Amino acid sequence: MKTFSVCASARGAETAVARAIKSLVGNKTPVFVCIGTDAVTGDSLGPLTGTLLSEKLNGKAYVLGTLERPLTALDVNFASEFVKKVYPYGAVIAIDAALGKREEIGTVLISDFPVKPGLGVKKNLNEIGDVSVIGIVNEKTETGGDLGAVRLSLVYRLASLVTGGIEKLFDENEAERASGD
Repeated sequence: MKTFSVCASARGAETAVARAIKSLVGNKTPVFVCIGTDAVTGDSLGPLTGTLLSEKLNGKAYVLGTLERPLTALDVNFASEFVKKVYPYGAVIAIDAALGKREEIGTVLISDFPVKPGLGVKKNLNEIGDVSVIGIVNEKTETGGDLGAVRLSLVYRLASLVTGGIEKLFDENEAERASGD
């Protein structure tokens, strides 16, 4: 299993996100599944990223889960089946917020394994994705953690980082196709 860790405030963070995703997805067509709800600030990373991706990619990729049409953890089973049927050869990239260690807050973890939504708040739901992009938004505690006490500025910074990295990925892929590589 591979996991890349990218600090949102690090120089070259968007490039690091692009390279990490590229190394895990290869040449497969990415399909983005953005999990969460804007009803809880800390859980809005997925739908905020989905909205930004929809705007920035302008139809270059399928994006499921936006602020307007959130994909909550309870919708994951439906989403998983839908994406497998519609994009059987695509690489499903699941984007979600998570709780982690205090020193991980503000970090994006990109891994070659699925997202397990609701884990940080002690829910047992199905996994989704070939690749996971997880933004650590708050500290996990013994009692779980508080997604409601997360600052929107942190969520926005992480969503912007992930979106910028994915934009770079698409720009690099288009440049490779144009040069014939």
